Amino acid sequence: MRKAIIVVGAVILLIASLAFAQLLPEDPTKGSRLFVNKGCVRCHALKGDGGKIGPDFGRVDFGNTQIDLAAKLWNHIPSMNIGMEQARMIKPNLTGQEFTEISAYLYFLKFFDEPGDATRGRSIFNEKGCSSCHPLSGKGKEGEPGLDQFPQNISPVFLTQSIWNHGPVMIAHMVKLGMKWPVFEGTEMMDLLDYIKVNAKGAKETAFITPGNPKEGKQVFAAKGCIKCHAVRGEGGKEAEDLGKRAKTFYKSLTQITSIMWNKGPAVLGKMSQTQIGIPKFTPKEMADLIAYLYFLHFIDEPGNPVNGKKIFSESGCSKCHGVDGKPGELMTLSLSKYQKAGNSMDIVASLWNHSTEIEKAMKGKGISWPRFKKGELADLLEFIRTPKKKP
Repeated sequence: MRKAIIVVGAVILLIASLAFAQLLPEDPTKGSRLFVNKGCVRCHALKGDGGKIGPDFGRVDFGNTQIDLAAKLWNHIPSMNIGMEQARMIKPNLTGQEFTEISAYLYFLKFFDEPGDATRGRSIFNEKGCSSCHPLSGKGKEGEPGLDQFPQNISPVFLTQSIWNHGPVMIAHMVKLGMKWPVFEGTEMMDLLDYIKVNAKGAKETAFITPGNPKEGKQVFAAKGCIKCHAVRGEGGKEAEDLGKRAKTFYKSLTQITSIMWNKGPAVLGKMSQTQIGIPKFTPKEMADLIAYLYFLHFIDEPGNPVNGKKIFSESGCSKCHGVDGKPGELMTLSLSKYQKAGNSMDIVASLWNHSTEIEKAMKGKGISWPRFKKGELADLLEFIRTPKKKP
């Protein structure tokens, strides 16, 4: 009996893991084309470039899970409908896949760094002790490259890759010089990178990295042995913290994620050097994919609670119009049974969006207030709708 429970638990964990991997985007920038083609940009700017009717999405914090982002959108649909009517716009229809791509793109906007300050970066370069090893040109005492040898337009991915691939050597040099490993806070790494760019004269082609692939980043996380120490939502090792439990920590710009990895460098590299796998080496693409995977950890929702969703279904007024077990709603004959076993919750979200104008008119006609969902509530509601109901 105990073995059966263990096997069932393992199967459930595997299914959850596969579902998580399937939901991760492959190209987080793909939704940018939809954002333009579907007309979103006519109302919403991205850091000043675009419409002025709605908020500038380039300056909005989208640090919520995908379904919580959908809940925010739902909560503002009445005001959005008014704005579209005033702008004489026709609300575009979306498929579940299109909704997924647009929401992933909006979540991805924070990933892009603001410009650093080279003047502050010069001070940081000296204060953190970087100048003790790296001169402005030529080579340092131990053969360390000068800043002129760094790639032009150096990217944070290049720096992160260097931390891991050359970390042990860097640590040994610092110990020899009696230096402490420098810690970077806030935008310090951005400023330092900007200062390095001013002095860098190396090849250009090695510095630029295309946006990482979070789905492939999950594979890198496993292949490089990260998962042997770090679990993600219960899947993986127990020697270090479960990164799924602190996923929001990685909802930061690319350079800030680099700072997090840099700051933990000695501790992590020290532990990995004692394992059978040893310290892994990364190609630029592998590092870009890994960082993108960490960034999107918080984006993917955990399964909602269908029991709580049933309560929300009733209290929010959904049951007034909709049934879920083949029966009609209390006031209308609209059943949501077709969404049971829906593979992607975004298919239901897209349907809500596509019919939101009609839904709002029907609710006003029935005297039903527009429901607004708090954090986690829409995930519970969608899980209730998707869960097959027992027949009487």
